[in-house]
Amino acid sequence: MPKRTTLTYSSEDAPEVRGNELHVYYCKYSGRHVLTTNCDLSRAPKRRTDGSTVLDTAVYTYKLYTVDGGVKVLKRKNGQIEKQYRQNAGKLPIAYRSEPDGRFLYLLPDSVTAQSLLDGERGGREKPPVPPCILPIDTNATQISLEIDDRADQPEVIKVSADAVRIAITHGIAHEAAGEEVINFLRGVLGVRLGQLSLMRGESTRHKLVTVKELAPAAVFDKLQAQLNKQKGS
Repeated sequence: MPKRTTLTYSSEDAPEVRGNELHVYYCKYSGRHVLTTNCDLSRAPKRRTDGSTVLDTAVYTYKLYTVDGGVKVLKRKNGQIEKQYRQNAGKLPIAYRSEPDGRFLYLLPDSVTAQSLLDGERGGREKPPVPPCILPIDTNATQISLEIDDRADQPEVIKVSADAVRIAITHGIAHEAAGEEVINFLRGVLGVRLGQLSLMRGESTRHKLVTVKELAPAAVFDKLQAQLNKQKGS
């Protein structure tokens, strides 16, 4: 079934909105226009679970310029399984609902900005935003989507993209020691204890999910970038 290219929702009970009361938001990573609403997201409440911004669609008028991102299943720190019905800007997740037609739209942390890339937000020396493959899954934990290359000469970080952190390991992907090698390598890269890391199965054999406790997404991204720079200099 083909994905929808544009989704539009608006509250029938929302008040009339004058043009100068509308707020336009862009994907912070790609710069695409993704949302227009009369809600000032800087003043909207945050979801305690993951810090997402909560847009109450029964109160505010809004229009999304996104595609259906499918359903993502997450395991929270308390052991509960959560389904997210996601909305994407291209392949990048921007927002989600907890139900297909749920009242609340959750904007992922650092996913949107009120300033277009044409205004120069990402120009100059500013740091790039944290890619969506590195996500907060709790107030004190981060989830990393991994893509793994095997049988390399040495373990290394190959690339950090929107979809995944691509790494290489020396063992074959099916080897019983492969998971241990992944965890030990990331422990060194991220500077954390073994007890802070857990490895879970992903969408395929080469895709894994790693949970990092007590390290924020921005810190994880910075350490991965530092490892890439270190490898380039060696």
